[in-house]
Amino acid sequence: MNNFVLTKDNIFSEIECKDIINFCKNKTIEGDFNYLNYKCYDFPNSHFLFDRIKTLIQEYKTKYPEIDKTASIWDLTSLRFKHFEPGKGYTDWHSEHCLSKPDRVLNVQIYLSNHNCGTEFFNNEVIQSKAGRVTFFPSYYTHTHKGQICPDNKDRYIITGYVTFIKKGPDED
Repeated sequence: MNNFVLTKDNIFSEIECKDIINFCKNKTIEGDFNYLNYKCYDFPNSHFLFDRIKTLIQEYKTKYPEIDKTASIWDLTSLRFKHFEPGKGYTDWHSEHCLSKPDRVLNVQIYLSNHNCGTEFFNNEVIQSKAGRVTFFPSYYTHTHKGQICPDNKDRYIITGYVTFIKKGPDED
């Protein structure tokens, strides 16, 4: 049985990761996101990151072709830069597929910094935070996860995104 997780290293160089961090850090907002323990910046859909991630989605589709057997059209729809200050993290168990977001199909995580922590899944597997690493996994309860707090008390940077069902026309539900 497949676990439907695809992790690729060195998709972004350490220099690119630092450039993304420097670009986004001054654009982050807290606002309504205080309860989530991070500051964020939402990338416009035209940003170069979308093109790079969409190329990797093709690789995911090759490895797991059943993702294309849905009755609906889907695409990468959002990317959000997240800055977790020392001692903070999204540490509640969760999955992204829920009543308020029933259109989410696949999670995308881009790690921008190296840390002795990462994304922990309910089955105790951990994807380590490594600058330039990209991970895809289903948004459903089967991949319930949480972020780990950095034991080294460092700032952490990550980009998260979602592949979601989209409406293309009047016939698409």
